[in-house]
Amino acid sequence: MQTWKKLRTKFKNKLKKNAYPLSILGGLFLTVIILTYIIANVVWINGEVRGKSMQPNFYNGDRFFAAPNAAIHRGDILVIDPPGSVQDKPFIKRVIGLPGDQITFKNDVTYINGKAINEPYLDPYKARLQPGQLLTPNFSLQTSFGTKKVPANSYFVLGDNRRQSVDSRVFGFVTHDRVIGVVKMRFWPLNRVTFY
Repeated sequence: MQTWKKLRTKFKNKLKKNAYPLSILGGLFLTVIILTYIIANVVWINGEVRGKSMQPNFYNGDRFFAAPNAAIHRGDILVIDPPGSVQDKPFIKRVIGLPGDQITFKNDVTYINGKAINEPYLDPYKARLQPGQLLTPNFSLQTSFGTKKVPANSYFVLGDNRRQSVDSRVFGFVTHDRVIGVVKMRFWPLNRVTFY
């Protein structure tokens, strides 16, 4: 019994001597937890892919971080609240057209303002097509929407899996206020972590 009391006293004395360093470590640990939560849920949006529309670049269940106030460029991947949606279900789509752009798809080539653009993210699907098949059906803003250009403060977005994507070809242009964020990092699965 005496030994137990001695050990307890010894432990209390050590704790008193190390109280300051332990409180600093505890404070640092708590700070890291709080900052991680803020970055993952306030500064950045933590999201999960649902569906096949962004394959082969994003698969169902992939997890990502998106920045809500980032600048938007052609080729960026956006988290959007699609126009006309009655479900509380954000989509992720790739920006093809920026405000003022003229867009045409002809023979599986995307033309922006009359110039063909390179879309390497489509190559895996194009490689599987039979001769004469198109991944992206011929299309123009003029024939589909009666306008030559993407309106001001709006974007034209598509899924990378062009044959299985509900995107701007269906719901039209996405106004800036419907953009939830710009995807900056896929963090899950770990073997496919990617920064954008």
